[in-house]
Amino acid sequence: MIRTFGLRDLALVSQIENQGTSLYAELALTRHPRPLQSALAGFFSLSGHGLRTYVLREDNDVSKLSGLIQLRDRRDRKFSAITFIAPGVQVNHHMQEIWEHLLDHAAVQTGKLGVQHLVAEVPDESEAIEVLHRAGYAIYVRQDIYQRDQPRGTVRDEPVLRPCRADDEWGVHQLYHNTVPRLAQLASGAPRMYRSGPVRGYVLEDRQEITAYLQIRRGPNGAWFSLLVHPRAEVCAGAIVEYGLSLFGASWNAPLYCGVRRYQEWLSHPLTALGFEYHSSTVIMVKHLVKLIQEPETAVVTGLEKITAPLVHPRG
Repeated sequence: MIRTFGLRDLALVSQIENQGTSLYAELALTRHPRPLQSALAGFFSLSGHGLRTYVLREDNDVSKLSGLIQLRDRRDRKFSAITFIAPGVQVNHHMQEIWEHLLDHAAVQTGKLGVQHLVAEVPDESEAIEVLHRAGYAIYVRQDIYQRDQPRGTVRDEPVLRPCRADDEWGVHQLYHNTVPRLAQLASGAPRMYRSGPVRGYVLEDRQEITAYLQIRRGPNGAWFSLLVHPRAEVCAGAIVEYGLSLFGASWNAPLYCGVRRYQEWLSHPLTALGFEYHSSTVIMVKHLVKLIQEPETAVVTGLEKITAPLVHPRG
């Protein structure tokens, strides 16, 4: 049986949370997964903050199966990301059966919320790819992750970017649609405008047009850079990343990561020039959900059931 996380599941989640697999690299590298903490945050929040946890407890013919899956919903309700699933790929020989049950249940429950796309990210060439394929997921984007151990301690005298504002949303979305391939757009959606909190956005303007967007997520275990760069601003890519590095003071001692989608391969050159090194590769997989449309039940109108002859209007 699979159910939404409740307080009676505390012991189970505590037992298996260290056996799982993160399916969202940006969150995993910046803030190490804490499934129990996330489950409790979703449980006690009135809104849930878009965090959902489902727990599996099931007896089969030979053993007891247990597992959990966690999802994070975007506020626009178009995408949900699977952030964590347990047990991991190689932890339990019943893993595939457990994953299939959890993935199917998550898809059904997510579809009921009206969400259109479910996203999962796994290491390239992982055994999990085949399990996700069987559950209806397809690879949409491949991503290389680059890492730098220390930021630059200096701040540029003339920043090339500025913090984003609410009225930048249209310009950033135009940049997104003009630079991200259509297929890749189905794997993430347009970025949100973050102006406070652990995620911040910065824009580069040229002739009153936004030509680059840098988003930085900070966490206790690292920071993550995401970039959108118009071809006209590609020559500024190094300066854009350098500006991002300058935002971290000398006290920052966690790694810095940058996700580079394969359609952005050219970014590897300015990154390596600034001291970033290749870290790993992932694939981003998507399952499209069918939204059920409830049709109203038609009522029979008695007076219209009788077939009548057509009216003939005499001419003249």
